[in-house]
This record gives sequence, structure tokens and C-alpha cells, in this order.
Amino acid sequence: MIKIKHLMEAAEADDGERLWIEPTGLTRDLTEWCNVHHLLPHLGPPVELRDWFEQHPDGYDFFRARYHEFLASGPHHDALQRLACIAMRQSFTLLHTGDDACQNTATALYEFLSELEAYCPPENA
Repeated sequence: MIKIKHLMEAAEADDGERLWIEPTGLTRDLTEWCNVHHLLPHLGPPVELRDWFEQHPDGYDFFRARYHEFLASGPHHDALQRLACIAMRQSFTLLHTGDDACQNTATALYEFLSELEAYCPPENA
């Protein structure tokens, strides 16, 4: 199961691994304070796209479409496929810094991973 949280939301027992997926890094102090287990900025959108979205918060559909294109054609597609399959067996949390709880980088990545789950082999196969 994939959860989505703002970076500053408190960690909970059922969060599983907490993954930072914004395109910028975090300081060591912030990483520890927010209980971030893995820094994966390479899975975030290109900085220019993220900056565009911050200036155009009503442009989520455009942002999501471009971000999905980036993910689908990028070098990390195989890793994303494995992450989608892992989500079917265990929980992890995607962390974002967006102002909107429903339209942010983590939500867009969650939607992409959800589509990839269709290509995961059955667990008992």
C-alpha cells in the first residue's frame, strides 16, 4: 500500500519506509527529524517542471501528464516497476512538500505507480 504525506506530517507506525521524492535533496537534520528513510530525488519531476507547477497550482493535469511522460521515458522505469510491485506486498509512504494534499508530486507519482501495478506478476505465480 502506498501512502502520501506532506514531509512535515508526523510519522506513523503504518507508514512503512518513508520516501522523499521531490527533485531536491534534504539536509541531514531534516531527513532525521522527518523520519525519511530514503532520498530519491531522481524519481521526482524535473526541477523546471516542479517550479512551473509551483507558479501554476491550477495546472495539475498538465504537470501530471508531463511528469508521467518523464517517468515513462526515463532511465528509472524498471525501478519504478519494481516499486509498484513492492507496493502490492508492503507499505511505504511518498513524501512531498506541496501545498495541496491532493495535487502534488507524491500524488502524481502514486498515480503512475498504480498504473504500473497492472504489470506486476501475480504473487503466487
